Amino acid sequence: MSIFMILLVVGLALPSISLLFSLLFGSMEGLMHLLHFDFGGADFHHDAAHDISHFGIITALLPFSPIIWCVQLAVMGCVGEMLYRAGRINIIAIWVIAVISGYTVMLIINNFIMIPLKKAKNFAVTTNDMIGQQVDVIETILENGVGAVRVVSKSGSSIYAAKSQSNERINQGEKVIIIEIKDGRAIVQHQ
Repeated sequence: MSIFMILLVVGLALPSISLLFSLLFGSMEGLMHLLHFDFGGADFHHDAAHDISHFGIITALLPFSPIIWCVQLAVMGCVGEMLYRAGRINIIAIWVIAVISGYTVMLIINNFIMIPLKKAKNFAVTTNDMIGQQVDVIETILENGVGAVRVVSKSGSSIYAAKSQSNERINQGEKVIIIEIKDGRAIVQHQ
């Protein structure tokens, strides 16, 4: 087995093992989350005072995510193994091409997939963000019953089961305010 095949196997095995751990132990984070490196200034920064989001140059050129490194290893192994089996290129040239190929794919995935996903993640609505928010009733909340409200955020809109705090009927189309989230339901009241 060549070193390139080992790189390919390691690059594919670590994410697969992580997925297996996730499925077996019920954690969606798995092994890759445990291996995640966060070097403070090198990772995502958010300046709340100015509402400016940006990624440092280090993260753009040298990502610290193990899943991205696994991608690089897999690409290096695949390219290197193909060139090695072709047998017409010097081993040093194979290594140079494999490293450049892996690094290029790693940068593309990091800068065009991972960084935009991290940015989008910061717009996701949390339960604390919903409290005090005015929302529309999209399904009538019955007396002593449940209905539904639409919560609009920067990342889109979501529908939540809703219950009236005073157990009164609230008709579809009315505006209400979320006062708390309890048992996955929005507890609402008239304005």
